Amino acid sequence: QQDWNSMVEKEREAFGEFFEGKGVKKVLDASCGSGEQAIALAGLGLDVTACDPSGGLVQRCQENAAKFGFSENVRARQSDFLNLSKDFSSELGTFDAIITKGSSLPHLHTDNDLRQALKNFHDLLRPGGVVNIGVRDYDYFINNHAKLYPRQVRVGQQVDNEHIIFDVWEWHKGSENQQLVNFNTFHVHGENKQHSASKFVCTFRALFRAEMERLMTEAGLVDVQVHKIHDWLWESVYTARRPE
Repeated sequence: QQDWNSMVEKEREAFGEFFEGKGVKKVLDASCGSGEQAIALAGLGLDVTACDPSGGLVQRCQENAAKFGFSENVRARQSDFLNLSKDFSSELGTFDAIITKGSSLPHLHTDNDLRQALKNFHDLLRPGGVVNIGVRDYDYFINNHAKLYPRQVRVGQQVDNEHIIFDVWEWHKGSENQQLVNFNTFHVHGENKQHSASKFVCTFRALFRAEMERLMTEAGLVDVQVHKIHDWLWESVYTARRPE
């Protein structure tokens, strides 16, 4: 993140508005990464359990929580969407809210895996508990027809060399005829006339709005709604609750 503090503040503001009046005290961040959302939640005075399939990111999340003074509010541990109920089997129903941001859920490609993940969310919530799920606005992107997406440009910094990051997207169909997209991320870096390039590839499920609403409903969640935060195309926020 080029501006960590700004990102955390925006997430804290959005979470605060969504959780208002819902009795939220204990939250599971099911895809914590390096901790932006977990720290935003802790800044609201919430008790946060943070999970990620990457042990390295779990450690980074805990380190960042300590750096920002939230060691007592944030506990990070290794887990993933498909194993949450198993890993928290003795704690079923104890979370007031579950969140996953950064468009992490589309790392799961099949309907069955997505259903299992959303069912795990349902089962780990107390009755009346809520979910807050961020997914890229794939309905917009598939109709936009652009294949090249600039992400970051950092030129002329005194403390670092130049960085240019962009994606080339490749759309294709999966084994269930579901829409998938390869993110070919290119990172050009260097200084003066000496630059090198790296390429990283990650495949996502292009989860469209109708699919998300259907899968969340099939998992037993109710009052499914979709929100736009500051009209940001890179994320739609899906909210719902477990029935009382």
